[in-house]
Amino acid sequence: MPIAPAVDSSPAPLAWSSREPVTALTSERLAVLVHRAATRAGEVLFTATPSEELDAIGSWQRLMDLAWAGQVRAVREAYDGVDGESAARGSFVADEVALALGVSVRTGQSVLGEALGVTELPGLVEGVEDGVLSVRHVRAVLDVLCTTDLGLHQQQLVVVLALARFRGQTPGELRRLVTRLVLSVDLAAAEARKQVKNRRRNVRFTALGDDQASITATGPLAMVEAVRASLEATLPLEREKGDERSKDEREFDLLVELLTGSATPGSWTASVVVPFSTATGGELELAEVPGLGPVLPSTARELMDVAGDTLRVAVDGEGAVLAVDRPGRSADLTAFVSAPVVADLGTDAYRIPVRLRRFVQARDRICTFPGCTGTAVTSDLDHRVPWPTGPTSSDNLHCLCRRHHRAKQTVFTVHLAPDGSTVWSTRGWQFVRRPPRW
Repeated sequence: MPIAPAVDSSPAPLAWSSREPVTALTSERLAVLVHRAATRAGEVLFTATPSEELDAIGSWQRLMDLAWAGQVRAVREAYDGVDGESAARGSFVADEVALALGVSVRTGQSVLGEALGVTELPGLVEGVEDGVLSVRHVRAVLDVLCTTDLGLHQQQLVVVLALARFRGQTPGELRRLVTRLVLSVDLAAAEARKQVKNRRRNVRFTALGDDQASITATGPLAMVEAVRASLEATLPLEREKGDERSKDEREFDLLVELLTGSATPGSWTASVVVPFSTATGGELELAEVPGLGPVLPSTARELMDVAGDTLRVAVDGEGAVLAVDRPGRSADLTAFVSAPVVADLGTDAYRIPVRLRRFVQARDRICTFPGCTGTAVTSDLDHRVPWPTGPTSSDNLHCLCRRHHRAKQTVFTVHLAPDGSTVWSTRGWQFVRRPPRW
């Protein structure tokens, strides 16, 4: 008699992005929710399911975000309420805010300045109230805009474009998107700012107490990336036997050894993504340092002039990678772009061929864990489905930094969605990392 196959009755994982957004609330309703959440947290402390534990973390954050949005609107109303009254009173709203919050006048000025700035920009407060953005997202946008000389209208345009392209990115990813848009709005002005800031590059040494101090180096992004790449390539991935130092400790010690001449840098690679039009002299498109952000066309060409090698990547109209080639410095750039060779790079073996490795690294650019910025060229290539059950192919391979490689083996399950997204599952929730587009 045939035996019926077992049926998996466990609930399907929930997509984190499918959570019902929390809409704008009155302060009274918010207070009720906070009290209810606090009471519930005490009741279910020892009975919460894994998915409820993660949901509780997110719920508390949404309450904090809503409280921030409500406070921003209240501060704005307090400021607007003095309109038509004496100018003298309007200049002391920050002092009133400070008293209401029980903080210093300087902090009151900061709170007022943030409220006035963010309410001038379309969609940010509303996005927080609708559960689409967090306060961290908003502050990432403000951090970029406050370092520019863009007028209010240009800042508003940048925010509109950024929100139109927002697809659930982390605050860091949104920061890089806004940075790219700021540079694109006025390349000439961005180039002028670059030249001014290049002259301000510096190294600072600061005493911190308890026999501690810090070294802070500020300068062009591409130069900082070269330092990072050299340090990361020289640092051994695994500790020697008997070495009890953490990675941070070993990295600091290596930096000191390199700077003082007691260690020699290893072979390293710093990656810069340069659009074809920029590489051939165009001024309209920005280049990018994977994991860090965009750089101006002039910087990209300066880096290409000293590049020891070139990796050409052909993409389709949506920015998905079609083919990868390594032509060498003197090769003609146009031939590959006009006729890229799209080949099946898979193999039956476990070992990953060099051409397949280049393709996957070019496609992923950074670690595929949501929000991670570890570069692909320094990451492990992992079989999503372990070999030999899963093939050594581009669909089954992805880039993972060493930390998230261990996390995937220990905590998470990972699969590839039809649209190329990497889906990470844990505690009954799914988190999606959409593929970066060129």
